[in-house]
Amino acid sequence: MAQLSRTQQHVLEVEYEVKWAANKFYNFVKNNFSMLPKIFPYVNKREVVAGDGESVGSVIRWEYLLGPNVLIGKEKITEMDDANMSFTNELIQGDALKTLKSFACKTSVVPKGTGGCILKWSIMYEKLNENDASDPYPYIDFCKSLSAAFDSHFRNTN
Repeated sequence: MAQLSRTQQHVLEVEYEVKWAANKFYNFVKNNFSMLPKIFPYVNKREVVAGDGESVGSVIRWEYLLGPNVLIGKEKITEMDDANMSFTNELIQGDALKTLKSFACKTSVVPKGTGGCILKWSIMYEKLNENDASDPYPYIDFCKSLSAAFDSHFRNTN
């Protein structure tokens, strides 16, 4: 009898608070990923390989540092929700998929009642093998650092 393989969807999240108006910061984050190699030392290269790089269906190839390793990934923008200030990218090829069955990242800007906003990253993934693969916590640290880079660059240009 064939044995079925079960995988489980996992989610890791991290939030980063900034003092900027939510809609202004969302538009800045959404429209400035192309400048990451200039403002964020952990991104070596970002290349649009299909689409405009800013809308659903676009495919972007990344070369980035995660810890001491240079990794490559190709992601597709699968969701863009301007009304809720969020977008989702799904990894379709790359080093992370050596141990993960799927990997997607949703980026949201959430307004705070007292002004300012929270940049929230939700990493959704499935492991190839629940027993062998570790959770992708280094990507949470990457997102925290990326948030700080966006915050710093936004502060210096506004």
